[in-house]
This record gives sequence, C-alpha cells and structure tokens, in this order.
Amino acid sequence: MLSSEKHVKSGSDYYLYTPSVAAAELMFYPTIVGRFTWEAGYVVRRTHFDSFLLMLIEDGSCTLNVGGKEFTAKKGQLVLIDCYAEHQYGSKEGWSAYWIHFDGKMARPYYEYIARKNSLITIPTDYENVCYMMGHVYRHFREHKVTYEPRISSYIALILGSMLTGEATDQNPGAVGIQNAVTYINEHFSEPVRLQDLADAASLSPYYFSRLFAKETGLTPHQYLISTRIASAKYLLATSRDSVKEIAFKTGFTDESSFCSAFRKREGLTPSSYRNSQL
Repeated sequence: MLSSEKHVKSGSDYYLYTPSVAAAELMFYPTIVGRFTWEAGYVVRRTHFDSFLLMLIEDGSCTLNVGGKEFTAKKGQLVLIDCYAEHQYGSKEGWSAYWIHFDGKMARPYYEYIARKNSLITIPTDYENVCYMMGHVYRHFREHKVTYEPRISSYIALILGSMLTGEATDQNPGAVGIQNAVTYINEHFSEPVRLQDLADAASLSPYYFSRLFAKETGLTPHQYLISTRIASAKYLLATSRDSVKEIAFKTGFTDESSFCSAFRKREGLTPSSYRNSQL
C-alpha cells in the first residue's frame, strides 16, 4: 500500500500483517512493514501505538523523543522504540529507512534487556547483514510471498540481537567497564582474582564497581567468579580424566575441600557424583 501521509515521499509503501495464533503465542511477528522516505518537516506524536518499532536509517537523520529523552538517529544506525509508551519522531531535514512494527510475548523482555544492557540506538557491527534482513522482510511482503512465520521471527530476533553486539551511541561507560571485567574473569578465573583487579579492568572504584556489577549481571563479582569456575569444572569433570583435586586447582580453587563445598552448594551433588552422572 502506498502512503498518503503528509511529508512522506511518493512511492513510500507499507504492508499490514495479522499473525497466526501460533505465531502470536510463540514468535516475534510483524504487524506493519514498510520502507519510507520522509520529507523535511515530518513529525509524528503518539500517546501509544500497540507494537514495538525497529527502524534502520538508510539516509538522513531523525530526532526521537522517548520517555522524555531526546535522541538523534543517523544514517547506518538501528533504532528500537517502545510504541506502547508515549513517543515522537520527526526531522527538519528528512530521512529514509526500512521499518518494522512488531510484537510477540518476548518483545518486551527483549526491549527491556536491550535498553538496560546497551542502547536503543546502535551502529550494527554487521550492518550489511542487518540491512539484508530488514530488506528481506520488506520485500517478502512487497512481493506478496507466502509468509513462513518462523523465518520472519528469526530475522527479527537476529536484528534485535545485533543491537546487543553493536556500538551504542549513548552507552554508559560504566557498562563498558563491566563488560571488560567479565572478560577479565573469563580469561583469568583459574588464577587468584582480587576485587581490585576487576575494578581496575573496569576503570572504576571497587565500591562503585561492586554495585554496578551486581546491577548489570544480577550477581556479585565473587558469585560470578565462582559460577565461572564451577562451569569450567563441570566441563573438565565430564570430558577429562583429571582427579577432582587436579580440577580444583585448574579452575582456581585453593584446595579440594573448598571446591567440593562450592560445587555441591551450586549443583546439589558432589563433583564425583556429577562425573558419574555424565557417564
């Protein structure tokens, strides 16, 4: 369908979709898909519009106001908007974009996770792939192809996933520091790891680091470290012939007793019992 909105360039088109019951229950699904070129002066204000919106800016820029905050999205950036909440976007210069209004039972958890972990405006590291997927969904409806809902759902999920790995335009430096600390743990868990080491990796004070780490991961730094060590120990117990004592030292525990105690507390059985269960 061709758009007749004011300040939307001729040739801009969109397509409506009603999902099957199965898709509505189990998948991400599009509700409206389009590719528009908005002219200078376009603006839309809504108190709500029952969906979430993905928009890949192909050219130009637009200004968004979401949750009382103003953002600017530019060429090459991917935008995610919760349209259930009050929102506004427009441009004094104009812009063009692929866009997908979508929903699904996991849409809000994804949105909240992305908003918390990264940013609602990102520069995809895999821009060409994201552009292909956005374009594929759009062309699918434009060419009136039979809709294979699991594939469309998988594309939306991959596009959302790209927002977690892409470069955030307004990412909290502290969140970057937590990612650095997690990387440090993954690389050094078999060694003695001090709180100061992790705070240094994050370029934060130990006090602020501990609070922010728990907020970002849901675990204290010590809990995360022990969980990483236990995960490594489980792999070694299942795949190697190393003794329990050897595995304890290889995964960063100071002695076999503390390893067995930590393992049983988290897994509900001893390391030896776990190994036997994998045979």
